[in-house]
Amino acid sequence: MVSQGALADSEEQTELRDSVRRLLKDKAPLSAVRDGADTGAGFDRDVWAKLVELGVTALPVPERYEGFGQTALETHVVLEEMGRALYFGPYLATVGLAIPALLLSGDESACADLLPAIASGEKIATVAVSESDGRWDGPVTTEAAQDGSEWRLTGTKEFVLDGADADLLLVTARHDDEVSLFAVDAAADGVTRTRLESLDLARAVARVELDSAPARLVGTAGAAPELVSDLLDRALVALAAEQAGGAWACLDLCVEYAKDRKQFGQPIGSFQAVAHKCVDMLHSVEFSRASARYAAAALAEDDAEFPVAARVAAAYCGESFRTVTVETVQVHGGTGFTWEHDTHLYYRRAWSAQHLFTGLDSHYLAIADRVGL
Repeated sequence: MVSQGALADSEEQTELRDSVRRLLKDKAPLSAVRDGADTGAGFDRDVWAKLVELGVTALPVPERYEGFGQTALETHVVLEEMGRALYFGPYLATVGLAIPALLLSGDESACADLLPAIASGEKIATVAVSESDGRWDGPVTTEAAQDGSEWRLTGTKEFVLDGADADLLLVTARHDDEVSLFAVDAAADGVTRTRLESLDLARAVARVELDSAPARLVGTAGAAPELVSDLLDRALVALAAEQAGGAWACLDLCVEYAKDRKQFGQPIGSFQAVAHKCVDMLHSVEFSRASARYAAAALAEDDAEFPVAARVAAAYCGESFRTVTVETVQVHGGTGFTWEHDTHLYYRRAWSAQHLFTGLDSHYLAIADRVGL
């Protein structure tokens, strides 16, 4: 059982939340997401630099690797705020995926070489696991072959978060009937990256094609399946924080609109049908935030409940966010269906995020297995 104090923001976490929220509100408005979709541009490097200045990329990196050595709770606060703002940048890929992947590998040499540049914002990193089926728990066909003292990878990874912008790729590949994790310089010969069109206009994904690309083994050979399984739980908790933040933002949109929009001379929030929708959304949002926070606290405290808490948060936050976005469109009526309104951006995020790493069925199966059913 996690400590009670871990379930609410500390004074320092509140300050961190306020700083991230102010920065994203001022420098990364939702209008920028639509502009990026229209132009095909990547994320705003200037905004990323300002986030780096706040230290958010260094939060989970241990001090021995030139980071701040903070817990999953601090990262959770940042991710929740980024979910509220639908931040279009590589934070989830870099901090939610790549940093824990390196730390889970137990490879001190790789961590010492790679993590300082990630913590400082010098390098953007991501993880390339899924292939044609888009699932992290699917088969691995990317091949790794030794070329003297070096490794070379050949194959294709699909739906790689921020894969077109990353400087470092952490790639799973098969060799000798084993699957291992490898580090690949994204600028190396044999690496081709193609930006893909995504349902979520605020999420950049790419196809990464490897043609005898030079790579570095990270961790122990053959250890990738267990590492990916552990990483998936951490990735789902990070995603749940984003989903809870997105649902929270939708609730705020609905309450504001219900106060301002009038019909028959009355704010529509005074009508029972709308008021009940808002109350139901409030329940969903509070339970989402609580489940995501509990999972992050369990990870921060290395609590034995973490494996179950992670999948509970993933299952609940995914379903809740999707339901809340549907109701948000309904509360806004005809305007909620228009390109100019923000509601469809959250709607797209909710539907795509629910299937980002794996499917809803896998969460329920994992929960049943982990509680012994």
